[in-house]
Amino acid sequence: MSSPTTTPRPRHPRTQRLLDAGMRALLRSPLHRLLGDKLMIVTVVGRKSGREYANPVGYAEADGALLVGTAAGWRRNLRPGEPVRITWHGRQLTADWEIIADKDEIAEPYRIILAHNPTHGRFAGIGLHPDGSINREELHRAVDNGAVVVRLRPRR
Repeated sequence: MSSPTTTPRPRHPRTQRLLDAGMRALLRSPLHRLLGDKLMIVTVVGRKSGREYANPVGYAEADGALLVGTAAGWRRNLRPGEPVRITWHGRQLTADWEIIADKDEIAEPYRIILAHNPTHGRFAGIGLHPDGSINREELHRAVDNGAVVVRLRPRR
């Protein structure tokens, strides 16, 4: 049995833009240490617009990779074979990426994300069981609604 999960009310787009702008400024400043162990910026270029989008995202580290759970549209601007720019611990880096969407393969990366950042689970509608295993029913529902894990491997 899992603990109940709640889905927060969606933020107003204007409020979300203001929060994202504040997070971007903080994560690019010397104060990045305040949130840098849970948040980073992934910068993508719009496929149609050519405009840059800097997206503050939660992440977890595992086996030299950065794992980002998301259902947001920015991931559709990742271009096969092209690295993505990230701002991580105050440094600008490029990273190779892959999207994990398979319901069986995604379980362990998502469990790692939720163990590192339980708040993400509330937004994603995915919880962990008391033994630390992922609630597969909630995970499958989230994947059906577009959730994926983006695995980033920073180039150092």
